[in-house]
Amino acid sequence: MKNTNFRALVILLGLTLVISLLSVSGASRRPDSLAHTQQPAADGPCPAVEIEPVDASTALQALKCGNMRWRSKMNERDWAAERAKTARSQNPFAVVLTCMDSRVPPELIFDRGLGEIFVIRVATPVLNDQMTLNSSDLASLEYALVKLHVKLVVALGHTDCGAVHNAVLGTKGHYLPGLFRKIQPAIRYVSVNFNDRKPIDPKDHKNLDRVSLFNAKFVRNDISANRLWRREPGLKVHWGLYDLESGKAAIDPTDVEQ
Repeated sequence: MKNTNFRALVILLGLTLVISLLSVSGASRRPDSLAHTQQPAADGPCPAVEIEPVDASTALQALKCGNMRWRSKMNERDWAAERAKTARSQNPFAVVLTCMDSRVPPELIFDRGLGEIFVIRVATPVLNDQMTLNSSDLASLEYALVKLHVKLVVALGHTDCGAVHNAVLGTKGHYLPGLFRKIQPAIRYVSVNFNDRKPIDPKDHKNLDRVSLFNAKFVRNDISANRLWRREPGLKVHWGLYDLESGKAAIDPTDVEQ
């Protein structure tokens, strides 16, 4: 009787172990696509953007979802396949105008592949004057918006911006003063609205980040007002602030996060 009970116990334990191993094996073989669909979305579902045309709302949601993946688990990519697919064509769904800072690569922070976003990078960022003949940044925007009919532009500042810091310091240089003049409206705005009209302390990181934020917003306003593409149907222009520490790209924020 004891042997019978012992054998039954051994069989039960063996079945439990087999079931456990099968469960672990099945979990390890779960497709990456399934794991991806279970990630939390950013303000809604994450849309596909490979079809044409992509409207501004869909494009913005795709960037938000990509930024969430950047902060959790990015998509695995077959770069060789992407190179082959985009060697003769591209289908960008957004333009990101951002700073040249080496810590702010738009393709990474929005988890995008080859041929998916146009990127224009210049310190801070700023735009050249519309009357300047050598306005390569504006020409780049014209190509994206008027010729290829991209519907979304995001002007993106970032925290700990060296250009903003040096503009507040009044750093001298041959070309730098021209750059810094373009940041002055944002510096004045932060001084008036957040610093009792006093000059900003170069060590006041929060107000420096505010300058980056409102500079991006002012750049957004300039882009929106440009007559060359103001009447492009469905065009939307947003601003944002990228936090270097958290990796979050906040879209249309009214102030820096606490």
